Amino acid sequence: MEYRKLIKFGNSSHVISLPKSWLDSQGINKGDVIYFEENENGDLIISSKEYKDTDEGKHLTINIDGLTEKEIQLEIVSGYIKEFRKIILKGKEIKNKATEIRKILHELIGIEIIEQTKSKIIAKDFLNICEIKLEDLRKRLNSVVMNMIKDSKLGGEEASYKDIQNRDYDANKFTYVLLRVIRRGLEKPNVRKSIGLTKLELAHEQHTVLAMERIADIAKWISRTDNEANLTENEIEELNKIHSTVLENYRLALNSYIKKDYTNSCKAVSINKKIQSSCDNVKTNLKSSEAFKITHLLREMSNNIAIIGEAGFMNTESTIGKISYEEKEHNL
Repeated sequence: MEYRKLIKFGNSSHVISLPKSWLDSQGINKGDVIYFEENENGDLIISSKEYKDTDEGKHLTINIDGLTEKEIQLEIVSGYIKEFRKIILKGKEIKNKATEIRKILHELIGIEIIEQTKSKIIAKDFLNICEIKLEDLRKRLNSVVMNMIKDSKLGGEEASYKDIQNRDYDANKFTYVLLRVIRRGLEKPNVRKSIGLTKLELAHEQHTVLAMERIADIAKWISRTDNEANLTENEIEELNKIHSTVLENYRLALNSYIKKDYTNSCKAVSINKKIQSSCDNVKTNLKSSEAFKITHLLREMSNNIAIIGEAGFMNTESTIGKISYEEKEHNL
């Protein structure tokens, strides 16, 4: 590693000399402009070129022939999260699958279909990721997930299930955009700086968002199972006791994650263990297969809430343990 001495220049500036070998390799001459930015560690990164978004011209072409609807959805969503500016779908089966494809595309924020023929659909991404605030999006996702859990309480009406099903589309939309922002931040230091999170914090954010999306899916499955089943009043009462605990623990886990509350994040993980025990104990009072299925779903929902709790206490310093450093011995 080379080093340079800092030289005072004027009243408020300092200068360093740059290696001639680097200047020559970059084609930089006297009077040229160089660029620098500070990363999250406080290091200055010097470059001969201004940062530009190299993703602007990226296009993705997908041949949909032979793919199932789920496979097409996964390909489109993957391309959306990876920020391809155009997604081109081709194939002989376009005509028969156009309705499903349009539905998938319309669920993505900022995506517009700009061309469609019997063998091709072209969608363009108009979303400006730089204008997206991660915290605001997470709040919107949380609002959707929270209400989905509330409305999945057993014994609800058929209208509640249909409403939850519609809100699941909103949960997916916010999740996909959040994953785009997180992925961009993990890849690009300047985006991390604007977001105000480190790489590790973004990794925890990714785990949290994915857990929230799974919780929304489970709420939908609970509501659907309840809607199709004929549970007894006793089964509904017993399962709703667990459901209420799960809902309160979700509030605790997410609020603790946002506030970086180490103690309550740990508490949310501990409550999950009690919920797992409750799911084991309630089985003796259940009779129908649907009731057992809902018990399993509540268990899975609680496990995903515990993931948020784990992200919370991994994202902040312990308030229980004390951090110390071993002093180095000095040779006289």
